[in-house]
Amino acid sequence: MAGRGFAPLSLEEARCPVCSEILLEPVTMPCGHSVCLHCFQRTVKLTSLCCPLCRLRVSSWARKQSREKSLVNAELWELIRLSHPERCRRRMEQRDGQTADGGSWGSTDYIIMSLKSLFTLRQIAA
Repeated sequence: MAGRGFAPLSLEEARCPVCSEILLEPVTMPCGHSVCLHCFQRTVKLTSLCCPLCRLRVSSWARKQSREKSLVNAELWELIRLSHPERCRRRMEQRDGQTADGGSWGSTDYIIMSLKSLFTLRQIAA
């Protein structure tokens, strides 16, 4: 894939539908949806083992992939890094400055994710 003839992904194709940032270590679920590894782990931690977009249950698949240490879609990740190296570098630097619960102080995406989580929990409780 790292050869010369790769077709670069557009920024829209390389964007996580959960956090709206560039996909960082993308996880592609059986339903075909891809999200950042961080977004996948956060979704699993806060809700259940379901796709955050279509709600397809992915528990068996996730356990198997975790055992095989292959949650990250390596081909897609390589294509994203080749297509958007600067954005990936900045996002990885941002990730390295995160808080213990996965958020980055002052980070807009962390605030949005926290609000989405709170809204989801309120919907469940209602």
